[in-house]
Amino acid sequence: MAVFPFTHVGQMIEDKLAPFLGSWILDTEESDFEQGDPPKSATLKIDDNFGMACFTMNQVSAEGEVTNDTFEAMPDGPEVKLGKSGLVDAMRLVFEGDRNLVSEARRGGLTIMKAERQLSDDGNTLTITQTVHLVDVASFKNISVYRKAQ
Repeated sequence: MAVFPFTHVGQMIEDKLAPFLGSWILDTEESDFEQGDPPKSATLKIDDNFGMACFTMNQVSAEGEVTNDTFEAMPDGPEVKLGKSGLVDAMRLVFEGDRNLVSEARRGGLTIMKAERQLSDDGNTLTITQTVHLVDVASFKNISVYRKAQ
């Protein structure tokens, strides 16, 4: 009986997710927003919960308003149906290569928001390009540059 080396699919996803994990701090000087004012400060934490990518975002607006948000999804897993938030009804999270983790928020089957998380070669910078599609209006891109917290 021949033994063939193989890697479990779940382990492969965890290995691809590992470089994205940790705490990230927004570099406001390097970020560029087409829609809305850039925040005064922001942090992003990405954790692995048994193969689920858990995102925790905290932001302080230019006016001092604090916003906290969390979501989780299975990378390269099926589209997840969301509750009736009014904005989106489904989301998916996929790897596009080893250094780009992309989420798409959909409503009625159409992608209305896409966030591309591009990891730098040294693993210390995470550039998030968020594209928002406003139906019958326009599309806007906000580019947020995060530095890995030490």
